[in-house]
Amino acid sequence: MRFKNLLILIAISLLASCVSQRKYNDMYALWVYTDSQYQMLKSQNRLNTRNCKDFEEEIVRLRKDSLAADSVFKMYMAMTEKDKANLRVELQNQSSRLTLSAVKIADLESALYRKDSLMKATRARLTAALIGFADKGVNVHVVGGKVYISLDERLLFQSGKIDVNENGKTALIEIANALNQDSTTVLTIEGHTDDIPYKGKAFKDNWDISVLRATSVVRYMQVAGNIKPTRFIAAGRAEFLPIDPSQTPEARKLNRRIEIIVTPNLDEIAKLLE
Repeated sequence: MRFKNLLILIAISLLASCVSQRKYNDMYALWVYTDSQYQMLKSQNRLNTRNCKDFEEEIVRLRKDSLAADSVFKMYMAMTEKDKANLRVELQNQSSRLTLSAVKIADLESALYRKDSLMKATRARLTAALIGFADKGVNVHVVGGKVYISLDERLLFQSGKIDVNENGKTALIEIANALNQDSTTVLTIEGHTDDIPYKGKAFKDNWDISVLRATSVVRYMQVAGNIKPTRFIAAGRAEFLPIDPSQTPEARKLNRRIEIIVTPNLDEIAKLLE
């Protein structure tokens, strides 16, 4: 095509010496228009070629479907009337089961949507309630459909102690007020320590400290925060679930924490999955 265009241009150039400038311009404009039309037709031809290939593949597929349908029809016509009646009953039962499954799927999707909406609303309430503690080691985030409230050890406890201090009590009351707006969620209180072994005499080890701090938070939120005890799970993780596994002072500071994990009640979803 490039060679063809070159020849045309040479011809036009030669003709330009024999014709007027106006005729030359007209001829050049005609060549530009003709070439653009050619390019457009070429593109349309490529598109038509692809469409033809798609049509051919669709025809092959339809022929296969037709042969399969014809085979099934012949098998049906060869059946006895009793077998045909049994088949119709089975098809009706299958249709009913599919309808029921569709309803269950719709209910499950609705329940999951409500769960996600609940968690988003819970996170928004907690973030608003704890805005005054943003620079005091409090963090709210969502992971796997659960809301995590991470509280720095220094906000809640004095070093080597398990009783909640005054600053920690204020934060826990704000959290309790936000969590009481929806009483269906389950609250897991997890205590975490760093990896330095405990060497004092008041407790056995880091397991002991993490569990006792978790139960201290549970007791305070139950009594002062007026949260039902049936919503709580108290757990100690010691040093075995760190945020940062490196053994630096900054990492150890992050790892010493209490986490309140807010989980939606999944009973409704569990029933739908049965």
